[in-house]
Parts: sequence; structure tokens; C-alpha cells
Amino acid sequence: MKPKVSVILPALLGSKSAQAAIEAWEMQTNREHLEIILLCPDAEAAQQRLGEGFLTICTESLYLHEARAEGIRLANADNLFLAEDHCLPAPDCAAKLVERLAEGWDAVGPVLQAGTKTAAGEAGFLMGYGQWTAPLRAAEVEHLAGHNLLIRRQPFIDLGDRLSDRLFICAFYIGDLHQQGLRFFVEPAALMTHYDPPTFRIQLFIFACSGLGFGAGRTVDWSWPVRGLFVVAFPAVAACHWLRVWRLQARLGLPAGKRVQLLLAAIPIAIAWGIGEAVGAILGRRRLEGFSSRAEVKPVSLEIVAAREGSG
Repeated sequence: MKPKVSVILPALLGSKSAQAAIEAWEMQTNREHLEIILLCPDAEAAQQRLGEGFLTICTESLYLHEARAEGIRLANADNLFLAEDHCLPAPDCAAKLVERLAEGWDAVGPVLQAGTKTAAGEAGFLMGYGQWTAPLRAAEVEHLAGHNLLIRRQPFIDLGDRLSDRLFICAFYIGDLHQQGLRFFVEPAALMTHYDPPTFRIQLFIFACSGLGFGAGRTVDWSWPVRGLFVVAFPAVAACHWLRVWRLQARLGLPAGKRVQLLLAAIPIAIAWGIGEAVGAILGRRRLEGFSSRAEVKPVSLEIVAAREGSG
């Protein structure tokens, strides 16, 4: 039976590193309609261990965007879910998204919640994904995240040899698809938990790496004089990232003490992102592919998930 959704799940540190994510996808109420495509360096051993319902692809020396492109090309479903190794779906998440997609939308996103309850973890989550955190209403939207969304496969296949390049920063490509007329929807009944590094040290490194990729991707077609202006303006870029947290904490109605804590925690993270973008604009994409991949490879362990569920 042809699957309805191919879940593109990276496990670039080895298949067992993404065990928590694998189990979360295995527990989906519509599991029989899902094909889980695991991108990992130990594909043969993983295929034997996981069995039917999985397609494993050996990543070898591929960067993350290259591995995702290979997974999309080999997918058997007409719809894709671009998953992450640190973002786990609730058991009925995929089913809720598929129901909405069947209404004719081109892409549907879930509501996200923070899984890491530290100041650094929550500030990083809000900066990256707070736009899609509850409370939200079911509605058509202009923006969906670059990852953790259900989307039709055909626009990706239509890219041909350009697929890998466009996946370097997925958020830019998803934004372009909306500009081309694709219709996006957010479904608050579909929930995912996003886990971020708990400490400032790791968060600063991750956001600096992410900034490198964003800066290189954002300025790829810019002239050198314009890139220079962008580099000089990096404090304004960092301020824009910080202001997202400001706007979101107001919408979420957090207690005053919590607001201050998150806003203070967001300052160094926003600066790291802004500096990363400035450096990325100078160095260019080809020199930074490894760093950009590193920003997204941060699997959550079963122990961390169990501890959160136990305390919740």
C-alpha cells in the first residue's frame, strides 16, 4: 500500500541517536500510512533493526541538506513531513495534519511547545519557533517553519538538480513557495515538542552556526557592496531576532518574572545569531555547509524525554 506521508527524519549521528524521535513517529495513530525515511550513516544495520515501514538511506559524508534531498527523491508518498531529530510529535499529530491537508491546503504546520525548561532553552525555542507556539487558532497563514511541517512533495521534485541547494536553508524555500501561491495552514490540534540545548554555551554555538547558514543563504545573490552593508548592520539583525522574543512573550501572557528572564536570556543568543549572519555573508555557503548542518543535528535522548514526561 502506498504511504500517504514520507517522514524525512535525519539521524546523522547514527540511527540510535534519534531513537526518541523514531519511537515518537512509531507511535503515530496513523502509523500504517507513514513511511519513515531515516537518514543515517549506519543505514544497513538500522534497516535490519527497524524492519518494515522504514526506508534507511546511508548519509556517509553528505551534509544535512544533501541527505534530505536524497530522502525526498526516494520517497514513495505524495506528501512529505520534514522532521528533525529533536522535535517529537504527539501520537495523533500526523493524523491531524493529514486531515487538514486533505482539505486542499498545500502545507500544514503543527503547534509547537518547548521541551527544554531552562532560560537558555526556552529563549532559543521562542526565537526560532515561537511564532508557532500555542495559543493559536486554526487558520490560513503566510509563514510556516522550514522544518516540522507536512507539505506536498511535487514542488520539491520539480526543482530537479537544484533540490539540494534550495534545502540549504529550508525556511527560505518554504517562504518562496508561499510567494509562488502555495496555501499554508496551521493546525493547533496537532502538537509537537521541540527540544533545545539546555545551556547557554551550546545554544550560543548552535545559533552562531545557524546564523552562518542564514547569512550565507540570505545574501547569496547580493552584490559585495550590499553584503558589506549587511555585515555592518549586524547589530540591527541581532535586534530583529531579539524583538521576536519580545513580541512573543507579550502574546503568550507570561508572568512578569518569566518575561524578564526570557528577554535577558535571549540577548546573547540573538547576538550570536546576528554575528553568525554577518560572518556567513562574508564567507559564503560553500565554506559553511558543515556548520549549517551542525546547527540542526542535536538529537534528544530517551532519558530527557522521559524526565520531562515524568515531571509534566
